[in-house]
Amino acid sequence: MMNRFLQSRYQNYVRWWNAPVTRRDRIIGAFIGGMGCFWIGILGRLALGPLPVSLSTLAWWALGSILVGVMLGICFPKNVSVVCFPFSTFGGGS
Repeated sequence: MMNRFLQSRYQNYVRWWNAPVTRRDRIIGAFIGGMGCFWIGILGRLALGPLPVSLSTLAWWALGSILVGVMLGICFPKNVSVVCFPFSTFGGGS
Protein backbone atom coordinates (compact mmCIF):
# COMPACT_ATOMS: atom_id res chain seq x y z
CA MET A 1 0.00 0.00 0.00
CA MET A 2 2.82 2.44 0.84
CA ASN A 3 4.62 1.53 -2.38
CA ARG A 4 1.53 2.40 -4.42
CA PHE A 5 1.23 5.75 -2.62
CA LEU A 6 4.88 6.63 -3.26
CA GLN A 7 4.64 5.52 -6.85
CA SER A 8 1.58 7.71 -7.49
CA ARG A 9 3.31 10.70 -5.82
CA TYR A 10 6.35 10.14 -8.00
CA GLN A 11 4.21 9.94 -11.14
CA ASN A 12 2.43 13.18 -10.18
CA TYR A 13 5.78 14.88 -9.64
CA VAL A 14 7.13 13.70 -13.02
CA ARG A 15 3.93 14.84 -14.73
CA TRP A 16 4.19 18.27 -13.08
CA TRP A 17 7.89 18.61 -13.87
CA ASN A 18 7.43 17.78 -17.57
CA ALA A 19 4.35 19.98 -18.03
CA PRO A 20 4.76 23.48 -19.50
CA VAL A 21 5.22 26.29 -17.00
CA THR A 22 1.97 28.05 -16.10
CA ARG A 23 1.23 31.42 -14.53
CA ARG A 24 0.38 29.60 -11.29
CA ASP A 25 3.81 27.93 -11.30
CA ARG A 26 5.48 31.33 -11.72
CA ILE A 27 3.49 32.89 -8.87
CA ILE A 28 4.21 30.00 -6.53
CA GLY A 29 7.86 29.96 -7.61
CA ALA A 30 8.18 33.70 -6.92
CA PHE A 31 6.64 33.31 -3.45
CA ILE A 32 8.75 30.29 -2.51
CA GLY A 33 11.86 31.89 -4.01
CA GLY A 34 11.33 35.09 -2.03
CA MET A 35 10.78 33.29 1.27
CA GLY A 36 13.56 30.78 0.71
CA CYS A 37 16.14 33.30 -0.44
CA PHE A 38 15.24 35.54 2.50
CA TRP A 39 16.46 32.86 4.90
CA ILE A 40 19.41 31.91 2.71
CA GLY A 41 20.52 35.54 2.49
CA ILE A 42 20.10 36.35 6.18
CA LEU A 43 21.68 33.17 7.48
CA GLY A 44 24.42 33.31 4.86
CA ARG A 45 25.28 36.90 5.80
CA LEU A 46 25.40 36.03 9.49
CA ALA A 47 27.49 32.91 8.92
CA LEU A 48 29.95 34.22 6.33
CA GLY A 49 30.20 37.95 6.97
CA PRO A 50 32.08 39.88 9.64
CA LEU A 51 30.37 40.21 13.01
CA PRO A 52 28.83 42.22 14.65
CA VAL A 53 26.41 43.31 11.96
CA SER A 54 23.82 46.08 12.22
CA LEU A 55 20.12 45.50 11.71
CA SER A 56 20.08 47.93 8.79
CA THR A 57 22.71 45.83 7.02
CA LEU A 58 20.66 42.70 7.63
CA ALA A 59 17.57 44.50 6.33
CA TRP A 60 19.35 45.42 3.09
CA TRP A 61 20.59 41.85 2.71
CA ALA A 62 17.06 40.57 3.34
CA LEU A 63 15.57 42.92 0.75
CA GLY A 64 18.19 42.04 -1.84
CA SER A 65 17.79 38.32 -1.18
CA ILE A 66 14.02 38.53 -1.51
CA LEU A 67 14.29 40.39 -4.82
CA VAL A 68 16.76 37.85 -6.19
CA GLY A 69 14.53 34.98 -5.03
CA VAL A 70 11.43 36.48 -6.65
CA MET A 71 13.24 37.08 -9.94
CA LEU A 72 14.65 33.55 -9.96
CA GLY A 73 11.21 32.19 -9.07
CA ILE A 74 9.71 33.98 -12.06
CA CYS A 75 12.45 32.87 -14.47
CA PHE A 76 12.90 29.30 -13.20
CA PRO A 77 9.74 28.50 -11.21
CA LYS A 78 10.00 24.73 -10.96
CA ASN A 79 13.70 24.63 -10.10
CA VAL A 80 13.34 27.34 -7.47
CA SER A 81 10.27 25.66 -5.99
CA VAL A 82 12.14 22.40 -5.54
CA VAL A 83 15.38 23.91 -4.20
CA CYS A 84 14.00 26.69 -1.99
CA PHE A 85 10.92 24.97 -0.55
CA PRO A 86 12.74 23.61 2.54
CA PHE A 87 14.07 27.10 3.25
CA SER A 88 10.70 28.76 2.69
CA THR A 89 9.15 26.69 5.48
CA PHE A 90 12.09 27.34 7.86
CA GLY A 91 10.78 28.87 11.06
CA GLY A 92 7.17 28.27 10.07
CA GLY A 93 6.67 25.11 12.10
CA SER A 94 5.23 24.86 15.57
